Amino acid sequence: MTALLVAPGSTPSSVTSTLDMVAVARRHPAAADCRLDLLSASGGEIALAPALRLQTTALPERLDDYAAILVSGFFAADFADLVRQLGAVWQPAIQRLAALPADRLVAASCYGSFVLAESGRLDGRPATTPWWLAEAFRQRYPRVRLDADQALVDAGPTITAGAMTAHVDLSLHVLRRLFGAPLARQVAGIMLIDGARRSQRPFKSLPQRFADPLIDAAAGWLSRHASQDVSTQALAAALAVSYRTLHRRFVAAAGMPPLTYLQALRIEHARELLETTRDSVERIVETVGYRDSSAFRRLFARQVGLSPAEYRQRFRHPEPKLLEPD
Repeated sequence: MTALLVAPGSTPSSVTSTLDMVAVARRHPAAADCRLDLLSASGGEIALAPALRLQTTALPERLDDYAAILVSGFFAADFADLVRQLGAVWQPAIQRLAALPADRLVAASCYGSFVLAESGRLDGRPATTPWWLAEAFRQRYPRVRLDADQALVDAGPTITAGAMTAHVDLSLHVLRRLFGAPLARQVAGIMLIDGARRSQRPFKSLPQRFADPLIDAAAGWLSRHASQDVSTQALAAALAVSYRTLHRRFVAAAGMPPLTYLQALRIEHARELLETTRDSVERIVETVGYRDSSAFRRLFARQVGLSPAEYRQRFRHPEPKLLEPD
């Protein structure tokens, strides 16, 4: 038996994708007896979205009878709202997860990774979480060995996946662990899951607006001058502030120094050009403000996790095909 823990506001895709995957898996003899229970704190009908409601069973006192327990992703307006939900609607699930035997398989995607971490089950283990909350996760759960670059991390009794659609990879991996690789390959083939997503890095985007007015102005200045040779002294002079003050506040707001942020801006612009133009990599390197193509390729691969050519092949927007009239 397998359980999926849900609550009002769980992402519909994390629920429906798991239901679909189990339904496909049950067609095969190895998983014919597979059962997925949908469990919520109080049971009964809960709303996932205005147009989607779900019948659930109330959480039992213990979850020991389940071979694997998955935690759904869920929506939160901001980090404060996420923390509020952890202390309210997710508390019954967190308590039961904490009481499970240490070797029981538990898995979570997206914000559900915070539920697992809150229960203590990720302590001392590698894990991943949505890339945009990596620093907040790291500060709240210092015992977890976080690697937010990874799309999915299997740490034995725990499996975590990154942002929302990674729940598909998570559910497939749980089936692989429970019923073996041949069944997982068959399910993946029927559902057209290619399993190619290994890293969240190609999907990361750079924040370009900041609450600190000085850093918001600095980021705007760097964006406007990103293709030029700029220095931190020129940036500080343009903002009429000392470099020491600028550096300190920039690191606090953006998590990186100004010149590192400038590099990230150039990488962001290069990604856009690789996706939307046919320009050569050499032309793109020049456009975004670099002169050494080899150095840029190394920097791009280090930051994005793919070479420029691999990134273009994977993410370039296809041109629409015009069908010839009969």
